Amino acid sequence: MKRYMGHLIRSAEKRVDHFLSTQVTNEKDPFYGGMKRAILEVKPTIYVMADAASVYLNSESRYYKDATLLRAMEAAVTFIANCQREDGSFDYPSCNFKSAPDTSFCFKRLIATYRLFLKYTEEGELDKLKDGYRFILEESLNALLTGGFHTPNHRWGITAALMQGANLVKDDNPEFAAQLLARADQYLAEGIDGNEEGEYAERSTGNYNAVVNNAMMAMYEETDDENYLGYVERNLKMMLFYIDPDDTIFTQNSTRQDQGKADYPDKYFYQYLYMAAKTGEEIFDRAAHKIIKDNMERGDMAPECLHIIMLHDFMEQYEFKGYGFLDTYHKHFEEAGVIRGKTSNYGYSILKGKSAFLFLKFKETLVYLKIGESYCDIRNFVPQTIEEKDGFCVLTSVAKGWYYLPFKEKQDTTDWWKMDHKKREILNSSEIHMTVTLKELADGMEVTVKAEGLDKAPLRVEICIPAGSVLENEHFHMRAEKAGEMVLRDGFVNLIHEDQKLLIGPGYGTHEFGGHYSGEEINTTGFTLYLNDYTPYERTFSIRNI
Repeated sequence: MKRYMGHLIRSAEKRVDHFLSTQVTNEKDPFYGGMKRAILEVKPTIYVMADAASVYLNSESRYYKDATLLRAMEAAVTFIANCQREDGSFDYPSCNFKSAPDTSFCFKRLIATYRLFLKYTEEGELDKLKDGYRFILEESLNALLTGGFHTPNHRWGITAALMQGANLVKDDNPEFAAQLLARADQYLAEGIDGNEEGEYAERSTGNYNAVVNNAMMAMYEETDDENYLGYVERNLKMMLFYIDPDDTIFTQNSTRQDQGKADYPDKYFYQYLYMAAKTGEEIFDRAAHKIIKDNMERGDMAPECLHIIMLHDFMEQYEFKGYGFLDTYHKHFEEAGVIRGKTSNYGYSILKGKSAFLFLKFKETLVYLKIGESYCDIRNFVPQTIEEKDGFCVLTSVAKGWYYLPFKEKQDTTDWWKMDHKKREILNSSEIHMTVTLKELADGMEVTVKAEGLDKAPLRVEICIPAGSVLENEHFHMRAEKAGEMVLRDGFVNLIHEDQKLLIGPGYGTHEFGGHYSGEEINTTGFTLYLNDYTPYERTFSIRNI
């Protein structure tokens, strides 16, 4: 780790540079002591103060014991205190007010910063900051004790803060500490939502998995109960199967706002480092080293975790032994309904319950598949089952064409919207049985689409490719424009994107139907290549790296 401490320090210094350049110094301004924002928000100032304290207390930093920074931190504490509500809570002013969850996230940074002051100073040193932080922390506990939450991860942020708060006040106020722990026990009684596959309820690989891991680590440190680390260990092992060939995180299965965002796993760095030091497992060591080394070589800002490493000597003194993520893998997460695979040429994701059911990643080139059905109220094939057998992955669904029948008895109203339509009988007039069979090839994926049941229904395979790609064969050359589309009637087409060249086909296009006018999911960010046919049919095509 010693070779990377300079990178962590320099990045923290840059964040502090921004803090100082945007801090409001006019004492009459409501933002006095904080960073100017579009709305009055305290969280960014609380978070950057962990960086500020870290570089102020680190002898290797250019901000070490800097008088200007000290005055700025003292003003920031005033801003934080002024933003705290009378019940001890903080707002997330874009949507959440008097928010216990956001108070817990603030508490996490506040107590880490407070502990930095305690660890790196002598008695009587920085008392103004210590006293200010102590007061804010203790005031926050009332909101954490009585507040509620919105989402699954909020529970564990609050629980961790309750445990940290109980240990903070247990000597001075043991009765209050007991109340805090009793509240934590109420949350824990719900059961932690981490399954044996390592997944949390929100399936948020791009964000909230890391948030919950952080809470579990804090709960372990406050209680010495290693069961909490078990959740972190399982999740971090799972996350290694969610790293795509370009080293970004696959997020399409997330239920939160990170869905579809391809970020590097930098926020997991300190967690892999922590678990490498705690467990000695090679996979954690290799992952932590790759994340921080690649981050530095890309020229990106280091993960925002200097304060955490400075609080844990065993992390700062850790010596890396390996480097790298998993080279190849194939893993079926049955509870999540996800299959993740990676070969030496590409990576893939197969999703149950999603209209975009297959994602192929050739380095930075992402291609994904959907099948438009436009059948009664159905708009897309959505896999209801996912099964692996004989080296194939088989996805199936059954869609039904239905119609309401007249009420058998006279209703009390003629207003359609007030009628109880659940009392109507339903006529199921037809069905479409879809089976999609996927075969992993060394250089790509072979796809077989089989549609049975109702005849003459126009289906369309939608191969979604990046805008700006080039499509060409011996007959044409064209640039794939955003929101554009083309039916491949026959033969093969080359897709050229970045440094990748893919071969797609053979195509089939017996109709040009682009979908129903109501409720269609339209690919507005990329280009769509269609393979179209009427039911019933069975067709096979492939997408391969050439």
